[in-house]
Amino acid sequence: MVTREQYLQNIKNHVVRHFQNHQESIWHKLPISRRSSVFILLFLGQLGELRVILTKRSSKLRNFPGHISLPGGKADDGLESEWHVARREMEEEIGLSSNNDELEQKYGFTIDHLNILPSYLSRTFSAVRPCIGYMNFSKKVDESDLIHNLKINLNPGESSSIFSCPLRDFLYPVVEEEPLESLDRNSYAVKWGGIPWNLRSYTFLQTNSNEASWLKGIKDLSASEDEDDQGTDIDNSEKESVTPPEARKKTKKDLSEWGRLGSRRHSETNEKIYDVWGLTANILHDLADVTYRGPPKRELGEEELIYSIWKYGNQMRAKERSEAEVKLIQSKAMDDFGFGEILPRTEFNRLKKLYKL
Repeated sequence: MVTREQYLQNIKNHVVRHFQNHQESIWHKLPISRRSSVFILLFLGQLGELRVILTKRSSKLRNFPGHISLPGGKADDGLESEWHVARREMEEEIGLSSNNDELEQKYGFTIDHLNILPSYLSRTFSAVRPCIGYMNFSKKVDESDLIHNLKINLNPGESSSIFSCPLRDFLYPVVEEEPLESLDRNSYAVKWGGIPWNLRSYTFLQTNSNEASWLKGIKDLSASEDEDDQGTDIDNSEKESVTPPEARKKTKKDLSEWGRLGSRRHSETNEKIYDVWGLTANILHDLADVTYRGPPKRELGEEELIYSIWKYGNQMRAKERSEAEVKLIQSKAMDDFGFGEILPRTEFNRLKKLYKL
């Protein structure tokens, strides 16, 4: 029987492939404003499962308002590593200290740094590096003490709610097994700018009996943001702006169920659910694959694509988005401006083959 330690070891042992087999990620070549990191914080659930902490972004934010995401954000300066950015942002968003000595002294655990996944290309043309950590309890901690002592506080300007879900549920579609908690899982092979892409969605109940007790007591700020499950036209418009055109054309009926604000009500039971989709879903799917199945044969992240955009396309070199980048962000039809318009034909074909699903 595979143990939790072996799963964590799979993450530690995973050899990350950077662009052109370089020792460092393309992340370090980009302008500071294009460098982002997210923190994937794992912990052991009450059923012995690995769980991951997620937040719901405030609906007041300019970018991705209300979407389900991992704690994270942009680098402040060129001296910050991916770990520094991810832990600083996690502390700012949910109040979990970036100082391990403080965590151990006050709460009896530290956050082990396990690994960093390669860079992913965000819709806003930033490189996002997922940093993976694990809540390691050095001694037996009474959960009631943890609930009382652990100071997790949502920053109302950043996040409106926090929850966790089983990492293994994100294995779909490479493994079709009964999910632990996910209500519905969808995965579509699509294209963005002519490059193969994955569009995934995983939904979870907002009220969950398996949730960690120390997360249940955190005040949900969503109600104060006037999110009332209405505004279908606005929802559809938002989905149009972030959904690759081929998926809209082929699976419009299925995609109409996906929630703009990352939370909506189940169509049959009317219960409130979280919708984990987009980049966050892809990152967690890849990590689940590494954790439970070992090194994937396919390409993880978009290191090669970002490198090609930077080197050959002369993009992602300034703080402001270029005209070409804006066109790709706003692409709404398969014959629109694509990556083939900014890259040499041989390089574009290489990337299509590399990311072929």
